Amino acid sequence: MVGAGLSGLACAIYLTASGREVTLLDRRTSVGGRHSALDIDGYRFDTGPVTPLSPAQIAAPFHAAGERLQDWLELLPLDTVCRAHYPDGTTLDVSTDHHRTAAAIRALCGGSEARAFMRYLKARPLRVPGEVFFNNARTQRLFGSSSFFGFNVLGMGWHPRGGTEAIPRALGSLAEKLGVNIRMNTAMRRWEINSGRAVALHTNEDERLTADAFVFPPEGTPKANGPSHLVIHLGTSASYTRIAHHNVHFGKAWQRSKHEISRRGELMSDPTVLVSAPGVTDGSAGQGHYRVVVPVPNLRSAPLDWQGPATRTYAGEIVATLEARGYLDLGVGLTTSYVVTPGDWAKQGLPYGIPRSPSGRATRIHPSLSNVVIAGSGLSAGRTAAEKVVAL
Repeated sequence: MVGAGLSGLACAIYLTASGREVTLLDRRTSVGGRHSALDIDGYRFDTGPVTPLSPAQIAAPFHAAGERLQDWLELLPLDTVCRAHYPDGTTLDVSTDHHRTAAAIRALCGGSEARAFMRYLKARPLRVPGEVFFNNARTQRLFGSSSFFGFNVLGMGWHPRGGTEAIPRALGSLAEKLGVNIRMNTAMRRWEINSGRAVALHTNEDERLTADAFVFPPEGTPKANGPSHLVIHLGTSASYTRIAHHNVHFGKAWQRSKHEISRRGELMSDPTVLVSAPGVTDGSAGQGHYRVVVPVPNLRSAPLDWQGPATRTYAGEIVATLEARGYLDLGVGLTTSYVVTPGDWAKQGLPYGIPRSPSGRATRIHPSLSNVVIAGSGLSAGRTAAEKVVAL
């Protein structure tokens, strides 16, 4: 197998649990793929894409191996999943208790919007855009924000202690316990083919590895749509008591902002941003640790120079915007910052710098190699890849 991200780790666990011997290669220094962490000045920043995962999704590989998730990873429930902050100073809390969320919507936006929320919940499996259910500008923005951020706020009800990087770390530890031969700092250079089958792969160390079956990540550039993200990781001495774990701060010009990003390929003049404060829930994260996600045009719609000084200038403008919206002295108390740009996402193999799993990457058998499985992204894709290997 090549690739020790979430998909590769899950696939390796499922295969080993079914009695297969698995060797897992990755060119990086640690497991997790894009879901890595960076330690700077005492802060641990999750530098991968925001990827909401349910406890059931995370637990499935552990259960397949006869293990309990809680013995490997602690998932902390978020009572307030997300707090929406509006330009008029009002706030709206989304809770894991849908009836409590409906009550909050009723108090702020009226009974018809609360009833619309309950209808929206029933239609979520159909992936109907959230905006079509609501008439109030507040609920339209909140439940339509998935088009901005690439995920639904209702799916953010849990936080792994230690950050998202703790998930692949736990999966990697389980894989090693099961006997998976994990080899980091090892890249595939080429493969050997004979009679419509892959018979071996050659590593960057000129080692030839043979196997009955192979699992590879997809190649090429798949379809991808939507904004990219500028992510600003901040460490500051400032702390705030009126925020939740996740906070969406809406600008006044919501429709104009969407138009600027999606149609004109411009930076938002009145930004809507997501601020996550893991220290609210996870004591191990510490206070003064913030992750700021700013939707920006993707590299296809606007090939901006994200390596130049303009990136730092815009990041500074975002910090100033947050100060104006209540994060007093955020910049004054700043001790550490780390910025991830669309260009950085693109270097990680994400098409056009869009930091989420691209479409068109379903797990499948290679079209011309009968013993090669091409695995998609994520835990579920890893399970599907394992099933296809077993069925070969």
